[in-house]
Amino acid sequence: MDNSPKYISQEQQELFERYLMDELPFEEKKAFETDLAKNGNLQKSFEEFKLLFETVEEAGLRDKLEDFHKFDERKENNPVRKLDFRKPRFNYRMVASIAILLAVGSLWFFTRQSPNEKLYDTYFTPDPGLPTVMGNNDDYAFYEAMVDYKQGHYGIAIEKWEELLQTKPENDTLNYFLGVSHLVNGNSQEAINYLRPVGNDEDSIFFSDANTYLGLAFLKTDEISEAKKALEKGNNKMSSEILSEIE
Repeated sequence: MDNSPKYISQEQQELFERYLMDELPFEEKKAFETDLAKNGNLQKSFEEFKLLFETVEEAGLRDKLEDFHKFDERKENNPVRKLDFRKPRFNYRMVASIAILLAVGSLWFFTRQSPNEKLYDTYFTPDPGLPTVMGNNDDYAFYEAMVDYKQGHYGIAIEKWEELLQTKPENDTLNYFLGVSHLVNGNSQEAINYLRPVGNDEDSIFFSDANTYLGLAFLKTDEISEAKKALEKGNNKMSSEILSEIE
């Protein structure tokens, strides 16, 4: 009996994910549920997806619960009194002072940054990643790393993808996500090395996004001329906005 994960199209993956996250409009949701009730193959694919989806979500929740329990243990060992907002002893001026200190700290942080670093921090956000559904056996290792990526374990994802890259050095998907992962981890030069070939491949579906991230990576390394070239090739809304703000 073949127990290997079955292939599910990206379109179906995205539909299943939106349904499970309650992001479908009412009519689309009802139509999907009707199809699900009538189509046995669709139902089987959905159940396989749902199982993996819940596993991924549970893993993320488990991490959060572990953090909570660690905090709870610290709290038990070092009990603190709860603030009572009804008592006049609650010091609103203290809260205001904390807010001012936070604002001053933020101001100090941003004023010590270069304009390019500020621009990078304003616009950079990691790619949300691909739907985390295992395809055939060849894809399994890639999507296993994608689960790590989506959970914020970028270093682990990098290790797994770099191993796959040894047999597929020109794979645009691997190079793209390796570049983004290194950028998240603050390794701008490594990010540039991976993103550059994708940014030069006009046939890649990641061509535009790769150039946007490449532009941000060059901003981080203060290579303004290279950043502008990449952002111009990015040819999307974000790239245009960043270009308009580069000094």
